[in-house]
Formats: sequence, C-alpha cells, structure tokens
Amino acid sequence: MFSDLRTVEIFAIGNELLVGQVLDTNTHWLIRMVTGLGARVTRAAMLRDDYDHIGDEIRAALRRGPRLILTTGGLGPTEDDLTLRAIARALHLPMRIHPEALEMVRRRYAYLATLRPNFSAELNDARRKMALFPEGATPILNPDGAAPAMALDARSEHPDGVTTIVSLPGVPGEMKAIFTTSLRPVLANTIGAGGYVERTIVLDKGDESRIAALLKEVQDHHPMVYVKSRGQMFEDGLHLTVVLSIGGSNLAAMREEVRRTEEETISGLTHLGYSVVRVLES
Repeated sequence: MFSDLRTVEIFAIGNELLVGQVLDTNTHWLIRMVTGLGARVTRAAMLRDDYDHIGDEIRAALRRGPRLILTTGGLGPTEDDLTLRAIARALHLPMRIHPEALEMVRRRYAYLATLRPNFSAELNDARRKMALFPEGATPILNPDGAAPAMALDARSEHPDGVTTIVSLPGVPGEMKAIFTTSLRPVLANTIGAGGYVERTIVLDKGDESRIAALLKEVQDHHPMVYVKSRGQMFEDGLHLTVVLSIGGSNLAAMREEVRRTEEETISGLTHLGYSVVRVLES
C-alpha cells in the first residue's frame, strides 16, 4: 500500500496531554497530512515532559528506522519545554545558541513590539532559550510564533542510514503553519511529494459481517490497496461504507489500482444484494 522506505513516527510531548488538560489534535492532523503525501505512519505516542521518556522513545525509534520522526510540543521559553534538550541528551549532542534561530526569535519579538504598546522586544534568557539547538540541527521558520521548529539528521536503522527528526511547536496553529510552508523542503527530502487516493463506497444497508469474506478476497487480489468497511454517519443517516485507499508517488497508477479494486468490490457487493448509494472520492 505504501513504500516501506517512507515511514514516519509521531510523538506528542507534554504533561498537559497526559493529564487530560489538552486534547491532542495535532497527531490526528499530522497523520492525515503525512498519509496525504503518500507516506505511512507506523507509530504515534504521547510522552511526558521528561528527559528519560523522550530520550528512550527517540532512541527506540532510531532503532526501528523510520525515515522521519515528528515531535510536537516542548519548544517554548519555560523550563518544562525541554524537547530539544532531551533529544540532544539522547544523541549525546551539545546544545548551542543557533544564530539563525536567534535571529528568527528576535524578528518575531520585534514584530510583536510594533503591535503592542509598552511591549519589550528584549531577548531575555527565556526567549534566547528558544534558539538553543542541538549541534548540527537546522532551525525552521515559524511564521506564526516565536519558537522556531527544528530539523536534525540522526543515524538510524533506516535503509538510507539516516532518520530526520523534526520538532514542531505544540500550538496547533503554529504547527500547521510550519508544516504547510517552511517545512516543505524537509518533507520533500525525506518522504517526498507523493499522493493519496481514497474512494468510499456508500451502501444502502449495513451488515458488516455479510461482506467480510468478500472484502478479504478483494484485499488479497489488490494488496497495494487498503480495504476497510466501517459505519459512517452522513446527512441522510448511518450507512455501511467500504473505503479503498492507497498512497504512493505515482498518482496515475494509484488511481488505476483503486478503480480496478472498486470495480471488483462493487461487483461482489451487488452479487450479495447490496446497492451502492454513491461513491465519494478524496
């Protein structure tokens, strides 16, 4: 279904997530974006703001060898924002003020000073902390906030021998702005500019058990396509649906494979007495 080389792991970092103060919507959004690029998310987890927890997960991920690790949270100015320090400690890298990151922080506070009366743009220690990066890391512009994101290549068990670690802010608006703009070159170099095709067959009635054998047969015939039945609520009520999806780099080939899978699925469903209400594409 997806290239085994274009794999991604996601870690949402923050105590507030694990005590229920904040709902982690970032991971869901990132999974959809990564899948839409034709890559495959193989693992996602929530972690505490803790050096050992973060370090253990980063080292374990590098042993598994995804091409890309995405972290969210822990880039801010407070002491418990320790994601970059934890990554540096796990990889035995020194932390240094990155001049380019410091300039990004400076420009952001200078801009805020033009908007707010009596606002100081001084780079105090807390603000300078957001420019402290592991040695060898590259800052990524945050167009909507003060804390730059980070990209860092680390040796891993990926077939290419390297995994890129990207750390994003936990604020959803900032995270999304970076992912859709300044992070694009990093994404192109790691998981590429692929695509994702999804077709949803909406049926007139629902008994999932009756179509299980058919869908297994279809899946066996089209192993590159993910075939999944599930109930979905639409404006006209609850319907049983069959979702066909595929990700990769060749959009034309993916569309053709989904078309062939759809034809076989609908033929089998019709034989079982089902009627197709509509087919949705995304």
